[in-house]
Amino acid sequence: MRRAREEMPFGSDSFLDVLANIVGILIILIVAAAARMGRIPDLSLLTKGPVEPAKSDSTDPPAEPEEPVIIAAPEPDEPPAEISDEMQAISGYLAALNDKALAADARLKKLQSASGAAQQALTDEEAGAARRNEQVRQAQLRIARLQEALGDRRQALNGLLADFEEAQKSKAPAIQVRHRLAPISQEIAGEELHFRISGGRVSVVPLNALVERVKLQLERQKDWLASRGKHESVVGPVDGYTMSYMVEKRPLTTLDRHRLGYGAYRIGISHWELIPDGDLAGETPEQALKRSSKFALTVKTAPENAALTFWVYPDSFHAFRVLQAACQAEGFIVAARPLPDGIRIAGSPEGTRSAGQ
Repeated sequence: MRRAREEMPFGSDSFLDVLANIVGILIILIVAAAARMGRIPDLSLLTKGPVEPAKSDSTDPPAEPEEPVIIAAPEPDEPPAEISDEMQAISGYLAALNDKALAADARLKKLQSASGAAQQALTDEEAGAARRNEQVRQAQLRIARLQEALGDRRQALNGLLADFEEAQKSKAPAIQVRHRLAPISQEIAGEELHFRISGGRVSVVPLNALVERVKLQLERQKDWLASRGKHESVVGPVDGYTMSYMVEKRPLTTLDRHRLGYGAYRIGISHWELIPDGDLAGETPEQALKRSSKFALTVKTAPENAALTFWVYPDSFHAFRVLQAACQAEGFIVAARPLPDGIRIAGSPEGTRSAGQ
């Protein structure tokens, strides 16, 4: 059984060929009609009477009578019926071809629009896939760091267990007196990670993230701040903390005035204060030292040579000691900033830097 032929797609070349053929046919029909019109006799001859032969005095014999002229009936001005029918059929065919061309053009535009939308969707999906791949890579790096830290802790624990078993076998238990030498404090000059211990629970203070938000806000409003002289604002919350700060226009030093000019000025933060949320939930020392806790993840992903600063309230010094010992065992410099009850974490340019051990 023969397979049905697929319908050829409509193209502009075939349409132009058909149109050229139709125009040629119309030209031939017009030439034929003009040729027929050219054979119509002069109708003025029908209005004249019969022509009498002229009399002659000569003795020449009379001329023979001419044959009668047959005048054909004039052809009508309109083309024949078959030509009119053919012309109407051609006109209908042209109209059908025009409708088909318009439909094909509309379909082409629709396909082009769908293709553009599909291309845009593909581009968006590729961008999303790239972002997801980067997130997976970062997560894999964090997991690798945590696994490495876990392996070190397991190795240290196995060593302690081996020493304990050896000590139990070698000698009788003795009274052990533990003492701790207070190391020399040193001022922290590098990057700091801040933590707040209140009610025996520790929480991560996102001080660096809040400071970055303050910088962006000052950059957007620097012209307005220059005309105000002093302004108070708030950023956050971030991880349960909001920062309230004051901005002031400050005079330049003598050296800066000579270097930048007498019309220059400096805009800076004169005071900032951290406001914890009322429902801020911290972690107990036991929870914080677990590998899946927020405290442990923050410490393990800390930059190299970073110092840990703890803001400690009077009811949480025992929790601080536990966390301090664990962090110092990992090689971190630990600083303590005691706070009285009811006093929030705050700072200013005239304040002091933390001193860690």
